[in-house]
Parts: sequence; structure tokens; C-alpha cells
Amino acid sequence: MTATIEAAPPQSLTDHFLHSFDLAHGMVLQLAEDFDDASARLAPAPHKPLVWFLGHLTCSTDYFSTLHQGTESLVTEEFSRRYAGNDNQDWSIGPSLEEMIDLYKAVHARMREFVAGLTPSDLDKESPLEPFGDDRLKNLGKALAIIQMHDAYHCGQVGCLRVALGKHVPF
Repeated sequence: MTATIEAAPPQSLTDHFLHSFDLAHGMVLQLAEDFDDASARLAPAPHKPLVWFLGHLTCSTDYFSTLHQGTESLVTEEFSRRYAGNDNQDWSIGPSLEEMIDLYKAVHARMREFVAGLTPSDLDKESPLEPFGDDRLKNLGKALAIIQMHDAYHCGQVGCLRVALGKHVPF
């Protein structure tokens, strides 16, 4: 007997992008659930702490918004300098875990609203601003794909951090 696989109902491109964008975001939040302020700042070598991941992902999504939505940044220059790159810092200082999660959610919500209004023809648009360091971010469709992959990539690293800290990975 041969099994028949039915095709899924067609999905709009916008729904596809929103699903992918929300999936990685939700996974990061799920991985952060059982951290507290102290454990969110711990990271055995060679890992980065959870607060860095949250700040880094916030910076990248915020940067996308400034490039393609023309919005003002939701993060300060100091915040961006601290979390956008890979430098090691004194992670014992900085916003609380709750503040970091709230900012990550706010940046996601702002971009989600923008993505929900996109049409397929919008994906070919170019940012009027010059991207810093990565020309692939100039095109809206490419930048959107990169930001989704970026969150998913770091989600895997947060999973590795959890294992290094003796925590269970929930998925």
C-alpha cells in the first residue's frame, strides 16, 4: 500500500515570511524562559551569555527597520556598540533580562507589522540608505531572509549555551 501525501494549502508569501520570522523569535524567547538576571549573564568559554544574544538580535532587527522602514532606532548608540558586534564585555552591567526581552519583543513587533504589509513586488525594493558593511542588506527581500536566518542561527547557539549551563533544550 502506498501512502498518499496531500499538498498543503497555498500560503501567501507574506504569511510565509511572518511564520519564519515569528518562529525564530518564539524559539529565542522559549530558550530564554528559565533564565534569571544572574544566569542570563553567565557563559562558559567559548559561549556568549544570553543577554548578548538578546541584545545582538535586537540590534540586527532594529538596523533592518532603520534601513527598510526608515524608522528611528529603538536602541541607543551605546547599546548598539555593546551588543551589535562580537566583543567580549563585562556582562554583569547593562539592562536587566526583563528589559532586554521587552526590547527584543518591541523591535520584533515593529518589524512584524511592516512585514505583514509587504507585497511580493515590495521584495525587490532597495533601501534608500547605504547598509553598513553588507551590501546584501540593501535589497528588502534579501535583507528579510538574512534577518530570519540570523535569528535562527543564533537560536542554535543559545541552545548550545543552555547545554553548557546544564539546562535542557526544550525542542
